[in-house]
Amino acid sequence: MQVTLSKLPLNKAGSLFLRMSAMGSKFLIFTYLSKYFSESVYGVYSLLATTVTIAIFVLGFDFYNYAIRDILLKSQDRASKVATSFVFYGFIYLVFILLGYLLFDQVDYLAEFSTLIIFIAISEHLNQEIYRLLLAFKKVLVANWFLFLRVAGWTIWVLFQIIVLKNEISLEYILYTWFLFNVGILLVTALWFNKSIKKHISTIRIKKSWLKEGLRISLIFYVATLALKAIEYSNRYIVEGVLDEASAGIFSFYSNISMVIGIYISTVVVSYELPDLIESSANDSFDAKLVRFKNLLIRHSAIAFLAVMILIYPILLWQGKPSFAQYWPLIILLNAATFLMNVSLLYHSYLYIKHQEKKLLQIVLVSSAINIAATFVFSYFFGIIGAGIAFLITGIVIFALRKRAVKKKI
Repeated sequence: MQVTLSKLPLNKAGSLFLRMSAMGSKFLIFTYLSKYFSESVYGVYSLLATTVTIAIFVLGFDFYNYAIRDILLKSQDRASKVATSFVFYGFIYLVFILLGYLLFDQVDYLAEFSTLIIFIAISEHLNQEIYRLLLAFKKVLVANWFLFLRVAGWTIWVLFQIIVLKNEISLEYILYTWFLFNVGILLVTALWFNKSIKKHISTIRIKKSWLKEGLRISLIFYVATLALKAIEYSNRYIVEGVLDEASAGIFSFYSNISMVIGIYISTVVVSYELPDLIESSANDSFDAKLVRFKNLLIRHSAIAFLAVMILIYPILLWQGKPSFAQYWPLIILLNAATFLMNVSLLYHSYLYIKHQEKKLLQIVLVSSAINIAATFVFSYFFGIIGAGIAFLITGIVIFALRKRAVKKKI
């Protein structure tokens, strides 16, 4: 499928617009706050947002990797499998609440916001799991409506307070707004699913053996995902530790802009192609779809790379902060690394579909160790730019290891 707006059916074009608008609003507020707040306050905000992002992956135990693949390939007891997944998540949430207070209270910039961070992370994860299920069941338009209302809702409201009403806002206000919109969309989702729940509730059984098998397999995905997220986000904490909060804010600013490439690829290519690729893995069309997946990844990664490089200059002019602008070469390093990682999703997806979980784990563990060590060393000697060099080294390593692990030529 060539993903262009002129060839997309109306519902797919609408889904694409909604998801891109949601992600665009998140990018907009992150960029605007870099101008609104001082470097140090912005650095704290970026670390708080990063902590929520990491917590989402910790909460999920990466169980969805097993659950969605199993639900797509085996149609039996789907309602029971979905219910079992959410019962498991409920237990994880309780553990996270207890551990969250113990951990976050020990970090100075997290302690003040512990309760908000914990419950934002839980509500974000719950919304994300619902979104993934809707995508798996090919309810893409509905999923992206919920995503848009949730993400664009709180970000637009905060920007409205700052730009239109000229109100001064605090980090606490931003976090409260974020949380309330998450809860509101969960209530809307519950109403939307009400009839379906009533229809299937009498047939639902908690599938303990299925959960146990899923957790056994997901453990590999879980460790791999945490290692991958360490690659994507640990550099911000390392920069803060080696340098300071202002440096972490500057690095996070450029890092989030470069992540637009990944968001775009996930939206335009992966969310549409991967479910179909998984389902085709048992028939003769798999190789052809794999080649198409490769071409789409390369083409759209290149488009996003160029778009970010073009947009960064006017953004820095509008921002008007020399402390950010002097590190503009950072975007080249981060973009190059992100481009390689996104193209290497071809090999990652192939290994995932072929149940090569241990190989996936080995790759990200090696890459994560290299990333953390390189970021410490290069940040210490070369500052913020050094962290960018370390990330590029990591991107090259991930691409090389993933490609080498796939024996067949694609």
